[in-house]
Amino acid sequence: MTAAPDDRLAELPPYRALLVVDAKSFGSNSDTAQNELAALIPDALAQAFERAGLKEVWDHALFPHGTGDGFGIGFDPRYLPAVVSKVFDQLEAVLAERDARLRATSRHVRLRMRASLNVGPMRAADPAVSSAVAVGSAVITTHRLLDSVPVRQVLSASDPDQTFLAVVLSQRIFDDVLAAGYATLPKTRVVPTSVEVKEYRGSVYLYVPNPSGDLLRRGIGGDYEEKLASATHVAEEAGGTTNVISGGVHAGTAIQIGRMHGNVHRTEA
Repeated sequence: MTAAPDDRLAELPPYRALLVVDAKSFGSNSDTAQNELAALIPDALAQAFERAGLKEVWDHALFPHGTGDGFGIGFDPRYLPAVVSKVFDQLEAVLAERDARLRATSRHVRLRMRASLNVGPMRAADPAVSSAVAVGSAVITTHRLLDSVPVRQVLSASDPDQTFLAVVLSQRIFDDVLAAGYATLPKTRVVPTSVEVKEYRGSVYLYVPNPSGDLLRRGIGGDYEEKLASATHVAEEAGGTTNVISGGVHAGTAIQIGRMHGNVHRTEA
């Protein structure tokens, strides 16, 4: 006898990959510069996908959306090995070329990016009931990781004339794409770290196509673990609480230690 379907059970949304990028220090630019950068961001992404031989992925992107200081797209997970292996290196090259053009017209406008890549069940939002373009915890996590301290510090610790992109990959991307051997990018090229951002806590992996500056002198891991431990000790000795809201024991190269009400504060990168 076949059991009757339980109407209370929700269907699992389809698995989608989600790539989101944003521009470093976007808000520090003038209104006119922000308008220029906002147009350059999706254009740079489109060119990176095309150079990687993935123009069809860009052309048929799921729920493409601007975020003000960045851009995001969803796509079929079967393209993840190619995106991980090719797109980020191409995006680094495109950004370097664009930076040369920007500096030719303005010394103060730069376009350096953070990128976050994740995969999981997600669906397009109903525009009648939500302002979001996609729904699912994987969507939220992707944006949380983009704003995490480790990926921000990669750009802060590198030479702004050499390193234009820092990438954070979710644990699922690492397990399913790199560790499983589907990508040509060696798993030894990414650096594991722990992050805690709002309600998310877990492991991620940092990839820098063209490391420079302190990233070469100290490694992408840098001395973050030592400084984090020192900052925690300072806060505990002060009798307050430790509030490292997003970071990792292996990521980044510098945090600013502040003593205000016994808390540890991070700087905006």
